Amino acid sequence: MTPNEVRAKYLAFFESKGHAILPSAPLVPENDPTTLFTGSGG
Repeated sequence: MTPNEVRAKYLAFFESKGHAILPSAPLVPENDPTTLFTGSGG
């Protein structure tokens, strides 16, 4: 089984349970100067 076949079966399983399959998105937003973590204050 190829990696693409594994991915397709994995997604098909969750789709069959009523989950929506969404396109991937980057984890880190582009052109966003804000901090990724909440500051601890001070």
